[in-house]
Amino acid sequence: MAATYAMLAGESLGLGTCMLGGIHPLIQQGRKAKAFREAHGIRSASREGLFVIFGYPRLRYHQGIQRTFASIDWAR
Repeated sequence: MAATYAMLAGESLGLGTCMLGGIHPLIQQGRKAKAFREAHGIRSASREGLFVIFGYPRLRYHQGIQRTFASIDWAR
Protein backbone atom coordinates (compact mmCIF):
# COMPACT_ATOMS: atom_id res chain seq x y z
CA MET A 1 0.00 0.00 0.00
CA ALA A 2 2.82 2.40 0.80
CA ALA A 3 4.31 1.82 -2.66
CA THR A 4 1.02 2.87 -4.26
CA TYR A 5 0.98 6.12 -2.27
CA ALA A 6 4.61 6.77 -3.22
CA MET A 7 3.74 6.24 -6.89
CA LEU A 8 0.80 8.64 -6.68
CA ALA A 9 2.97 11.24 -4.98
CA GLY A 10 5.64 10.86 -7.66
CA GLU A 11 3.10 11.18 -10.46
CA SER A 12 1.69 14.35 -8.87
CA LEU A 13 5.21 15.84 -9.01
CA GLY A 14 5.55 15.01 -12.71
CA LEU A 15 7.76 11.96 -12.20
CA GLY A 16 7.33 8.71 -14.05
CA THR A 17 7.05 5.65 -11.81
CA CYS A 18 7.43 1.91 -12.27
CA MET A 19 6.82 -0.83 -9.72
CA LEU A 20 9.27 -3.72 -9.94
CA GLY A 21 8.52 -6.95 -8.13
CA GLY A 22 10.57 -10.08 -7.55
CA ILE A 23 13.83 -8.22 -6.90
CA HIS A 24 14.64 -10.00 -3.63
CA PRO A 25 16.60 -12.98 -5.06
CA LEU A 26 18.63 -10.70 -7.32
CA ILE A 27 20.02 -8.57 -4.48
CA GLN A 28 20.94 -11.37 -2.10
CA GLN A 29 23.81 -13.23 -3.80
CA GLY A 30 27.00 -12.28 -5.57
CA ARG A 31 29.53 -9.45 -5.54
CA LYS A 32 27.41 -7.07 -7.62
CA ALA A 33 24.45 -7.70 -5.33
CA LYS A 34 26.59 -6.88 -2.29
CA ALA A 35 27.79 -3.63 -3.88
CA PHE A 36 24.19 -2.72 -4.76
CA ARG A 37 23.00 -3.38 -1.19
CA GLU A 38 25.82 -1.31 0.30
CA ALA A 39 25.22 1.58 -2.11
CA HIS A 40 21.52 1.73 -1.26
CA GLY A 41 21.65 0.88 2.45
CA ILE A 42 19.80 -2.43 2.19
CA ARG A 43 20.41 -4.91 4.99
CA SER A 44 21.72 -8.31 3.92
CA ALA A 45 18.84 -10.09 5.69
CA SER A 46 16.24 -7.85 4.07
CA ARG A 47 13.00 -9.23 2.68
CA GLU A 48 12.17 -6.54 0.15
CA GLY A 49 10.20 -7.92 -2.71
CA LEU A 50 9.09 -4.71 -4.36
CA PHE A 51 10.98 -1.70 -5.62
CA VAL A 52 9.52 1.52 -6.99
CA ILE A 53 11.67 3.55 -9.33
CA PHE A 54 11.13 7.23 -10.12
CA GLY A 55 12.40 9.40 -12.92
CA TYR A 56 11.58 12.20 -15.30
CA PRO A 57 10.00 10.87 -18.51
CA ARG A 58 12.19 11.21 -21.58
CA LEU A 59 9.16 11.78 -23.84
CA ARG A 60 6.10 13.93 -23.34
CA TYR A 61 2.87 13.03 -25.07
CA HIS A 62 0.28 15.61 -26.08
CA GLN A 63 -2.56 13.13 -25.96
CA GLY A 64 -2.92 9.79 -24.20
CA ILE A 65 -4.17 6.58 -25.75
CA GLN A 66 -7.95 6.48 -26.08
CA ARG A 67 -9.15 3.22 -24.57
CA THR A 68 -12.51 1.54 -24.43
CA PHE A 69 -13.35 -0.81 -21.62
CA ALA A 70 -15.15 -4.08 -22.17
CA SER A 71 -18.48 -4.65 -20.50
CA ILE A 72 -18.56 -6.61 -17.26
CA ASP A 73 -20.89 -9.58 -16.93
CA TRP A 74 -21.63 -10.63 -13.37
CA ALA A 75 -22.08 -14.32 -12.59
CA ARG A 76 -23.81 -15.41 -9.41
